[in-house]
Amino acid sequence: MPLLRVLLLLFFTLIPTLALAYDVLVLQSMHEKGYDEAVRGFKRDCRGSVRRIVLTDFAELDLTRIIREEHPKLIVAVGDRALEVAQRQHGTPVLYMMALNAKPRGAAGVSMLLDPGRYISVFEEMGVERVGVLYDPARSGAYVKRALAAAGRTRVRLVLREVHAPKETPAMLASLKGKVDALWMLPDATAVSPGSTEAYFLFSQAERVPVVTFAEVYLSMGGAVALTIDRYDIGRQVAELAQRMLDGNPTDEGGAPDRRAVTRTNEGVVRQLKLNGVVGR
Repeated sequence: MPLLRVLLLLFFTLIPTLALAYDVLVLQSMHEKGYDEAVRGFKRDCRGSVRRIVLTDFAELDLTRIIREEHPKLIVAVGDRALEVAQRQHGTPVLYMMALNAKPRGAAGVSMLLDPGRYISVFEEMGVERVGVLYDPARSGAYVKRALAAAGRTRVRLVLREVHAPKETPAMLASLKGKVDALWMLPDATAVSPGSTEAYFLFSQAERVPVVTFAEVYLSMGGAVALTIDRYDIGRQVAELAQRMLDGNPTDEGGAPDRRAVTRTNEGVVRQLKLNGVVGR
């Protein structure tokens, strides 16, 4: 009987560990609609078992202990904060998604930055040639270089202005008066900050030029076109990467481009400015 009791004790002690056995730990920065949508896409196509932890649900999270005790085969980080925390771990592969400021350092994932050629195509369809772009070289220099290469194959010409602090944005926009046919808002926290966003739309109204942006929320402020990521499809795309890793196949480091984009328009602004090719998208 004593031996039986010992065996039963060991069995019931192991039950929690067995119950927590899973393949993928999804580490999410916070509860946020876009993050949740990406995770739904991931769960749809990931064949492995998944546990999700949201960082803001915990005052403190001992991820090292969780990894040591639960042995997930892979971490999927959702958002910048989650990626930062995940990359402190060693020995467990990391994938990422929805991380705007991702610096992979050994991780693979899907970038939130759409191929700049997609935006250039929108400008071509709109019939504009001179496009104003404000950017911080430290944040968006590499992306702008790719945008210049894409524009070089078209009639679109990018008129660039560097900003090194958010307070410089209004003055740099003013320097574009009479020199551009459209503005391109980049997801650059220096060039597009809460304090400077209004300046883009005041410029748009005064100069009667459209603003093409990266987030649908700016349409209600006066933007003409928003070309945004498909969050659900990003999750599905990361699930494909995860499945390859779980199957033992290597995955290239760095951020793969998002394969789908969603185009939204402010039809009132589009009609007012008599733009070509974008109404009804």
